[in-house]
Amino acid sequence: MSSVYPSQYQLPELTAHLVALLERRRAGVDAWDEKAEAMLLEAAKEALEEAGRQFKEVAADAPYWQRTTEALLEVAMPRYFRLAKEQHALEKKGYGAWRGGDFLSRVVYAGIGLVGGFIVLRTAIPDWLEPLPLALFIGGPLLPDLQAWFAKRRYAKQLLALVEDMKAEAVDRRTYQPLGVDDGASGEAAPPQRTDAVKER
Repeated sequence: MSSVYPSQYQLPELTAHLVALLERRRAGVDAWDEKAEAMLLEAAKEALEEAGRQFKEVAADAPYWQRTTEALLEVAMPRYFRLAKEQHALEKKGYGAWRGGDFLSRVVYAGIGLVGGFIVLRTAIPDWLEPLPLALFIGGPLLPDLQAWFAKRRYAKQLLALVEDMKAEAVDRRTYQPLGVDDGASGEAAPPQRTDAVKER
């Protein structure tokens, strides 16, 4: 059964390995296009080929490795590419921050915080709200950093969810395997059993 194999050859950990590898490669990608995606896919296939060679030293279970490879290339990788493409676009746009969160935008944010603080001070507010003007002044320039932090955090959670979902995918792949092919089988049809055609008279 596949559950006895080391974790590095099981679907969730292989997914995590490929995602980490492609995230490192993606950091060097300038524009996300078909060429960049093809480059990342080729890197994933090369990593799988290497893992497959190592797996053969552990077990002779071609059907298991075929199901695992298909799940990675047909389910995990397309989903990763969708998430990575969206994240890449966000990164190139400065995570949606005005002017990409440059120095001028931070000065403007600080000015807005200062004006807002002045308005708060000129109005009758409870004592516990008095620190608010300072918070607005300090927090304004940090707004682009907060936007980036939330976007990166959401992306990390999406990647973790992808890895977790591949656990269920692994179970489905084992459950709905082709008829007559069991875990650990070679995938070849078993030879027919011989029966006695002549009965004693």
